[in-house]
Amino acid sequence: MSIRSCMTRTLLLLALATALPAQALSEREAARLAEFERFAGAPVESMPFWRLQSYEALGTEAVVVWTAINTAWLIKVLPPCTDLPWAKAVGLSSTLHKVNARFDHVIAGGDRCNIASIQPVDYKAMRAERKAASAERAAGKNTDKSK
Repeated sequence: MSIRSCMTRTLLLLALATALPAQALSEREAARLAEFERFAGAPVESMPFWRLQSYEALGTEAVVVWTAINTAWLIKVLPPCTDLPWAKAVGLSSTLHKVNARFDHVIAGGDRCNIASIQPVDYKAMRAERKAASAERAAGKNTDKSK
């Protein structure tokens, strides 16, 4: 086997190995985005913003930010925002403690991503549904064991 064919085979295997985890991540992000969209309200012009408590990037065009324990906002950004999924931290621009759709930005890595929309998320309802589904699965497992 020539050196060239060995290198080609190695590069092909490396490309496959890196593509598979990226695809799985995209599917996970798509599922999480769909879940947040189910609990998101109508788009609003602005949101109050004093402090960013936590965030979850959902691909290159959406991020959920928590401004308090149970206060979540789904923010969609205009492409390109390629650093969003990989950023170690994100920030939000704001004016007078308000983040405005179409005027403010999500800052992720080297990107300043224009905000397309902001939607409040009923995070308490989302957590309650998850808890109920988890209890239902646990009850189903206990029923299966007793048979």
